[in-house]
Amino acid sequence: MPDIALRGIPGPLHRELKSSARRNHRSLNGEILARLEKSVRPEPINPQALLDRIRKRNETLGPLDLSEDTLREMRNTGRP
Repeated sequence: MPDIALRGIPGPLHRELKSSARRNHRSLNGEILARLEKSVRPEPINPQALLDRIRKRNETLGPLDLSEDTLREMRNTGRP
């Protein structure tokens, strides 16, 4: 298995990684490998779970008024 050396890791990042490794009961190397693997091989998206999350969030937002007048007013008052 190939080795990689990391140099110049900022102190705060190193401390956060070590803390995270302790919380996850891993070595520092194990924590870094787990994070790299997750970033390269993300978990597949469950479409139904995603739609459920979107619907739940929309329920808490309530109705949105996106009429032309409302959008123009928002733009004119500095809202993007």
